[in-house]
Amino acid sequence: MARKAAPYLFLGQTTSLCETCLGLVPAKIVEEEGKVYYLKRCAEHGVMKTLVSDDAVYWRRTLEYLKPGDRPLAPATRTERGCPWDCGLCPDHEQHSCLAIVEINEACNLACPVCFADSSP
Repeated sequence: MARKAAPYLFLGQTTSLCETCLGLVPAKIVEEEGKVYYLKRCAEHGVMKTLVSDDAVYWRRTLEYLKPGDRPLAPATRTERGCPWDCGLCPDHEQHSCLAIVEINEACNLACPVCFADSSP
């Protein structure tokens, strides 16, 4: 009897969050039908499948731009629980700004339906 192939292509592994308890869980990074997903397993809440990118080709291209994270010169917060709970520029912060949004219009009414910053009242 022939072995059954997995319905996805294994791309790697990472650590993610359980969508229910927000606990850290192991995750497989997989490609299935041209999309990239995290397959996560929480001991308490079971298996979850989370869409990461609806375009696997684009997702692979973004990997070309990875670089080591930049640590802040002057942390703004303390590290108490660690990632992802101490969000901000803590001493453990290891990410650089991927995209800075600079507000240049003081007349914004927060109602534009195509706002890049997703601002809305």
